[in-house]
Amino acid sequence: MKTLSKILSIAALSASFTASDLQAQTLGDVMKEAGIEKMLGTWVDADTNGENFKLSYKWKIKGHAVELSLKTQDTTSSALIVFDQESEQVLQMGVNSKGALGRGTWTAQDGGAVLDLTQTNADGEEVELKVTHRIVDKNSLTVGFEMESTGDTGEISLVRPAKKQKAKKPKAE
Repeated sequence: MKTLSKILSIAALSASFTASDLQAQTLGDVMKEAGIEKMLGTWVDADTNGENFKLSYKWKIKGHAVELSLKTQDTTSSALIVFDQESEQVLQMGVNSKGALGRGTWTAQDGGAVLDLTQTNADGEEVELKVTHRIVDKNSLTVGFEMESTGDTGEISLVRPAKKQKAKKPKAE
């Protein structure tokens, strides 16, 4: 009888856990909690509407992996951003068209997101960067950087791309 009582007690305790308590946290959850899910989408420099600078964050696997694409006048880069449940860190790994490999971790900070990135160039030289992302509003994002070794900094203001006008087809007579 004591064994049955123990089994029923364990069963009752187990039933008290909800499914949400048992679910693992996802990248989507982390982004929503930090308020940075608004970063998703495409961002461009306002002067050229993306000819000089285009940055996109799009779900590769909804809720679990974001694909980052960056196009500048000199390079094209691609990276994957995921949440590592074991370390509880948001990780990024990517490469650019010049062969540089980048690895980094993301953290939420002051309503924005910060990427601590180590980039290894094709010749083996390492560069450490801190890249900040601050959402100004739903149509404006400010991206800043600081090179760890030199302290050099910079910032670019990005906007959502302007919609392209569709050419009207001439009416058939």
